[in-house]
Amino acid sequence: MQKVLKALVAVVALVVIVVVAAVAYVRSAGPVLDGELRLRGLTGEVEIWRDSLGVPHIWAGSAEDLFFAQGFVHAQDRLWQMELFRRAAQGRLAEVMGEDLVETDLFLRNIGLWRAALAAEASLDDVRRRWAEAYVAGVNAAIEARKGALPPEFLVLRIEPEPWTLQHSLALEKLIAWDLAAYGATVELARAARRLGADRARILAPDYPDWGATILDAPLPPEVPAVAAALLDALSITRASNAWVIHGRHTRSGKPILANDMHLELRSPSLWYFAALHGGGFDVAGMTLPGVPFVIAGHNRAIAWGFTNAYVDDVDLFVERLDPSDSTRYLTPWGSEPFEVVEETIAVRGRDEPVRTTLRWTRHGPVLTPLAEWGAGEVLAMRWVGHDPGGTWRAFAGLNLAEDWESFVRAIDDFDNPHQNVVYADTAGNIGYYMGGTVPIRGAGRRPPLLPVPGWTGEWDWTGALPIEEHPHVLNPPEGFVVTANNRQVAGDVADRISGRWEEPFRAMRIREMLLAGGPFDADAVHRQQLDVRDAMADRYIDRAVEAAEMAGLADAAALLRSWDREARADSRAAALFYAWQDRLSALAARSLYANADDGGDPLGGVNGWFPRASLVELLERRAVPWVDSGSGMAFRELAARAMAEADSIVDGRTWGEIHEVVAAHALGVVPILERVLGLDVGPAPHGGSPTTVNVSHHVGGGYPVKVRYAASQRHVVDMGDIDGAGGFILPTGQSGLPFSPHYRDQFDRWREGGLWRIPLDREKAERLRAHTLILKPEE
Repeated sequence: MQKVLKALVAVVALVVIVVVAAVAYVRSAGPVLDGELRLRGLTGEVEIWRDSLGVPHIWAGSAEDLFFAQGFVHAQDRLWQMELFRRAAQGRLAEVMGEDLVETDLFLRNIGLWRAALAAEASLDDVRRRWAEAYVAGVNAAIEARKGALPPEFLVLRIEPEPWTLQHSLALEKLIAWDLAAYGATVELARAARRLGADRARILAPDYPDWGATILDAPLPPEVPAVAAALLDALSITRASNAWVIHGRHTRSGKPILANDMHLELRSPSLWYFAALHGGGFDVAGMTLPGVPFVIAGHNRAIAWGFTNAYVDDVDLFVERLDPSDSTRYLTPWGSEPFEVVEETIAVRGRDEPVRTTLRWTRHGPVLTPLAEWGAGEVLAMRWVGHDPGGTWRAFAGLNLAEDWESFVRAIDDFDNPHQNVVYADTAGNIGYYMGGTVPIRGAGRRPPLLPVPGWTGEWDWTGALPIEEHPHVLNPPEGFVVTANNRQVAGDVADRISGRWEEPFRAMRIREMLLAGGPFDADAVHRQQLDVRDAMADRYIDRAVEAAEMAGLADAAALLRSWDREARADSRAAALFYAWQDRLSALAARSLYANADDGGDPLGGVNGWFPRASLVELLERRAVPWVDSGSGMAFRELAARAMAEADSIVDGRTWGEIHEVVAAHALGVVPILERVLGLDVGPAPHGGSPTTVNVSHHVGGGYPVKVRYAASQRHVVDMGDIDGAGGFILPTGQSGLPFSPHYRDQFDRWREGGLWRIPLDREKAERLRAHTLILKPEE
């Protein structure tokens, strides 16, 4: 028995040693933070100071060395994130993740992101190319200099990073620019129109046009594979965002204050990475994107800028007719032309032979219709602004270096894609706004189509772009502030050319309400506005909810809603009831709309029972179900009462935070053993807010508790009267992409509860925050 016990002890000891050794090895993936490194590619000495949250302040003697060091720190902290995104851009996920990702790779290659990145290289001027190549060299220097383990994701997949290239950085720009939201809505609308017909589908889109049988019978656009959708969402900045700027006559400092929070899918690590860049004419701090140089949004010593999505419709779907006598050609206004044929080979992990496929392009863009579906004589092609070479890198460099309104506008003129509303403030006291991004001109000034249009007639061909001077813009508006929250920019012809879809105006309404309540404001007050959870949508429609509760015979629920302050706080039971009612009302309305779909589809709406929030707002505004009500509104009241009864049962007296949780998920967090061992996900935690509050939290799923999927991916407040001493930045997770790092999740609580972190530009102030110093020197 004693021998058995000794053997067991020995086995346990061995297991413990192995586990400890494995953990120690994985932890060795952390970056070198202190000391001195000599690296090939540098021309001079660079200092990298990191503060207690891991934010680097980089001091260099030239722009080339500055961007070399930026690439170095990005690769130190976010190498796996960069690897994942470049593989997504290239359509090379199956190569390391296996058969299940083949469909995803096929879609990503078909939409032409990598092709667009290769074309974009030609648009780089000599100076930007040098800077970009220096950044690439810094990334590769970090990969080569690594002494410990690779990040755990590489170890799990048993792969090593390939050298980084200039095309990889350009491809990340294309990933960001890919307007997944616009494409997704187009897919859903086309499928809904096929099922419902034009008349019933009008509720799903404002000003929905009747395109006639030919277009409604056209090939349907492919849905985005789930993995591709998740990856593209992780880089998409087309989601809801807030940005506003206040003139100095309404602030305590007498100078403008700018606030920005871009709402993206919550991921761990975060999309953004904070940094301060100094040298070669650059003196700027803010949000950087691992994989590309420059600060994307932030401020320098003279100006500040921030973004929200402009909702420019930059994707059109064209129905192309095959030449009846030759299926290798398609019809154009001047006859038939051959398809451009592209052969693709996809390596697949676990398979000896790769998958080979043929992609085809038309004059409009890639053909989305699979070859097996070409029998009807028509295919679908996609025209996208992002396929055209552009000047977005020049724009970001220009914003980093801008000193005044004129240089800011010159930078915006280069801003092709992604399309953004850009707010502006400067130390001279000016505030402004300019919409950046290419706005296609279709034919003779047509509005963007909501459904596929004929490609063979030429009437919808893009004939140019809206001149920059005609883009919505303003400098020093009379009311003393500018608010943009994805709402419509202007009315009239220009708006009609920009888009047919914007976000509902409730967040913009609430921000304006807070600003009109009166100042003077300081940076702390503006940050509290970013955290505001008063819901203007609830203000407008709470009476519908109270009426629904009364009609359902739920007197206590009616009283609770009637007394609600319309704040979506985590501790509010009324908020839980109101938002659960919204969810159930939307689901029941979709079920009703699709119940008699002409295709005999799922009577519950099913996967294709698309019903966007704008359609729910339309029902609430009308107090009617247009496809059922004859004018009495009784169908709406009955549907609303039924939804309230279901919501009351679901909520069961719980608070909003008890059924509404926030989590920043890691791409590998779905694997239980990896999540338990590595702690990949950040959260969950009770959370407030709603899709229509300034502090946005957009949840998904009908099962409760629901998970917040989209929220503020960063917050930035800057007072131009004290750029280093007021305001600051915050992320929902942390700087590091390494799960064992203390900086993997150390901003999460501050992000949830409120608070900002200062990243000073002044060297003396930055030195007071210094926790680590790494010196990079040229290789001897």
